[in-house]
Amino acid sequence: MITTEDKKYLQRCIELAKQALEEGDEPFGSVLVAENGEILAEDYNHVATGDHTQHPEFALAR
Repeated sequence: MITTEDKKYLQRCIELAKQALEEGDEPFGSVLVAENGEILAEDYNHVATGDHTQHPEFALAR
């Protein structure tokens, strides 16, 4: 079940996706959240550069 806290993070992903779209990229956003709820990192898609490995989840994993 999705919690209220989960929805907060999902909303942030949507905001990041909108930012990517506004910058001419595909609309994807990701957040990395610690167990205590702190957002450790966030990013959005950068594949429009031609490098299709520049998805936000890859950047956060690195």
